[in-house]
Amino acid sequence: MKTYNIAKILFCFFLFVVGMLSSYVASSQITGLRVETYYIADANDATDTTGGRSLSVGEKTFRVYVELMPGSRVKKVYGDIYHPLTISSTYPFYNNIDRPASVFGYQIKSSWISDNPTLALDSWLTIGMATTTQKGVLKSIDPDGDDIAGLNNTGGTALISSGLLANTDPLIGIPLTTSDGLVPNNFALGQWTDVGFKDLSGNDTTVFGPIATGNILTCNNCAIQQNNAIGGPTVDSTKVLIAQLTTFGELSFQINLTIEELDSLGNSSLVNYVATDDTLLSGEQVSPFLQYPQACGCRDTRYLEYGANYGCDNIDSCKTLIVFGCTDTMACNYDPSANFNISTLCCYPGKCNDRDISLVCPELNGGKFAKSTVNVFPNPAADQISIEVYSKSVGEASVKFLDVMGKVIQDFSFTLDSEITNRNIDISFLRDGVYFILVSHHDKLESKRIVKIK
Repeated sequence: MKTYNIAKILFCFFLFVVGMLSSYVASSQITGLRVETYYIADANDATDTTGGRSLSVGEKTFRVYVELMPGSRVKKVYGDIYHPLTISSTYPFYNNIDRPASVFGYQIKSSWISDNPTLALDSWLTIGMATTTQKGVLKSIDPDGDDIAGLNNTGGTALISSGLLANTDPLIGIPLTTSDGLVPNNFALGQWTDVGFKDLSGNDTTVFGPIATGNILTCNNCAIQQNNAIGGPTVDSTKVLIAQLTTFGELSFQINLTIEELDSLGNSSLVNYVATDDTLLSGEQVSPFLQYPQACGCRDTRYLEYGANYGCDNIDSCKTLIVFGCTDTMACNYDPSANFNISTLCCYPGKCNDRDISLVCPELNGGKFAKSTVNVFPNPAADQISIEVYSKSVGEASVKFLDVMGKVIQDFSFTLDSEITNRNIDISFLRDGVYFILVSHHDKLESKRIVKIK
């Protein structure tokens, strides 16, 4: 039996992986977007005419959360010349004008709401905080109930005896009388800074302030920043509140964030995530979760139609499975069934990238790898995969589990003591994405690609 040089075969696989890297985007610390229907105004709420402004019946209040990887925090919300911050609706945004010296969500005092309940439905930007002392949290994980709705307020200018913000319309989900989405903040805040929203007198010049009204906020030189950066509001949540928006119309936005990220050693770095890739500066990453409504498409990396900028799945968009191979008709291993070219796999008579094809890539055979003796399932997988090895004799299988950058995640071996041997691997701790498994046994080396999903 011919003995293959394993180091040389591994080099062939390295060429294969490097050829694929251009099809994958950098790992993002932003993993999702959640636009929660926080409240819908009813006829009682519309009776409150504080400062001459009132809610329309049916007007909706939305809360916008970005979901981060554990350990990451939002430091800044911003718009610049290349990536404007834009929030718009087909109907004007609501703002209660009784907001003394307050522009952003983190500046609102919770004590103001009891005698001015519709102040709780104002439109504003923030980072994490919904008042000066409370973080915003999804109602579904609010552990401490209601402080602002129903009998916990005065009933507004009409003194409604049952209080305001008490609508129980099923479209709201959990009513505010059960959970108000406010939890005490136990995080030490640093200095807040803002630019581009106020005039020299400190008056908000945007449609989110207590003075102006309108349906579009757009700025290309604005930012709010919390110097300490803010993560999820509770231990079991990595969702950070970015905005509260009340409008009768259809909502859309594009926002940009600076995220503080931690590496495995606890060292922090700042990365700018932007909503569009029109112009990308050095170090910027595009996130599909920073615009709304989100573009839906194929998010399965096994298909040619895959797009990293899709924020939601449309399974019908995934039509053509990727077949890797060499599509150069001049190569001796031209593969007519391939639809995704890996140029570093292409070999030419006598040579494979200036290396002897018979020594460097002995497993290549007309564009196909040798008959498989390794199976990995399920694929895609969420929590666990099983490696199945077929062997006609006892021996040992060596396994390397790698990410797309070639970094070894796990390296182990197991005994082949039957014709079919199985070994399970826990992958629940991994981020979603593409990984590779190398299995060598009996002078054979096989590679398998797997996709990790939630």
